[in-house]
Amino acid sequence: MFRVAQALLPEIRELLHRREFRALKALLAELHPAELEDIIVELDPSDAVLVLKVIPPEKAAEVISNLPSHQIERIVEAFSDRQLLQIIEEMDDDDRTALFEELPPQLVRRILSLLPPEEREVALRLLNYPEDSCGRLMNPDFVALNRNTLVRDALQHLRTSDYPDELLLTIYALDDAQRLRGQVKLTSLVKSSEDVSIGRLAERVPYVSAYDPAEEAAKIMADYDLLAIPVVDNFGRLLGVITVDDMVDVILEESTEDFLRFAAVSDPEDNYFLLPIQERIRKRLPWLAGLTLLANVSSFIIGAYQNVLKEAVILAAFIPILNGTAGNTGSQCASFVIRALATGEITPNFKKILSLYLKEMFGVLWGLALPLSIIAATSAFFRTQNFLITMAVTLTMIVAVLTANTIGFFLPILAKRVGIDPASVSAPLNATLNDALTLTLYFTLSRLILRL
Repeated sequence: MFRVAQALLPEIRELLHRREFRALKALLAELHPAELEDIIVELDPSDAVLVLKVIPPEKAAEVISNLPSHQIERIVEAFSDRQLLQIIEEMDDDDRTALFEELPPQLVRRILSLLPPEEREVALRLLNYPEDSCGRLMNPDFVALNRNTLVRDALQHLRTSDYPDELLLTIYALDDAQRLRGQVKLTSLVKSSEDVSIGRLAERVPYVSAYDPAEEAAKIMADYDLLAIPVVDNFGRLLGVITVDDMVDVILEESTEDFLRFAAVSDPEDNYFLLPIQERIRKRLPWLAGLTLLANVSSFIIGAYQNVLKEAVILAAFIPILNGTAGNTGSQCASFVIRALATGEITPNFKKILSLYLKEMFGVLWGLALPLSIIAATSAFFRTQNFLITMAVTLTMIVAVLTANTIGFFLPILAKRVGIDPASVSAPLNATLNDALTLTLYFTLSRLILRL
């Protein structure tokens, strides 16, 4: 796919080098904020600041709100108070809150001190909601009218008010206590008689609490095909709305986070290859070090059964087959369970979980464990022509696959039950646990069958 950044970067760097800012401003004038973002991430922080200073504040605000967090701090620090205030004031309240989450406390205090009292109060109110909650994500600007308002008065209000286009699509009907009573689509408003109250046109609309997790809002918006979802307080009063553009960012962030955590990468909040090398190492080393230490359990198990291996060295040849198959089985099952937990397919109901598990294990026994054991048995017999060794490998494969699938099924559910992100029960951890159990099963069965 053609990227504007690739074509313009050499010319932009040349203009920056020659300090021809008027020409640079003209070159950047027609670019979309997404294209400017692609350019900014390729520049050194000092050059990135210069680019943001020559573009209009409203465009700079949108670009900054979408930059990787490791770049935002350096860029914000480089602006004067006046320039920073111009940019911050152009941001929507929800984007401003997201920016504050990326900055250190001293920078947040600096920005808050620059804001007018009313905007500062809004910013602090949003920041007081829990992290990753709907309250943090909502925009407190919305179109809401009393349900007794006539259509003609509603249309006049919309014509004379300066609402962003994305908020005009839905008008919320409120009662006298400011409680949400429904929504009216702009198309319905335009097509209706001017003497009808908007309360008669209002449709029931799903909503979320300001304290609900943002993922809950994403699920409801997907289920109901909403462009925006209202956020209410404990008394049902409308506090704000979450629009689909913000929700897309949440969904992308959550899916990326789950994927990287499943791969045992910590704090996956940035684009990996844009990070300094020390940051990349910091994200990977803790998990890998922990898994390496845990893998020592497998070496201890092999050491404990060294007498078995001395008597039948050929047993070592089948360790990779058994460990690999068990690990892959567990990782597969864990992936399905994590996805089911995220979509609500699996709920924390003991009877339902037990029913799903029994059905799953029945299918795994006949559809996976037995076919895989036949493959392992064929390999073992052709290599050893020993019926007892073949039996040990075959039985281990059956039991290991069932055990690995059980671990993959229950580990994410238990993690969620104790408040841990199921994706943190990563594939490497699953595989490491299964390695230790498979080795124990293998050597125990081999000792019994071969009478070693």
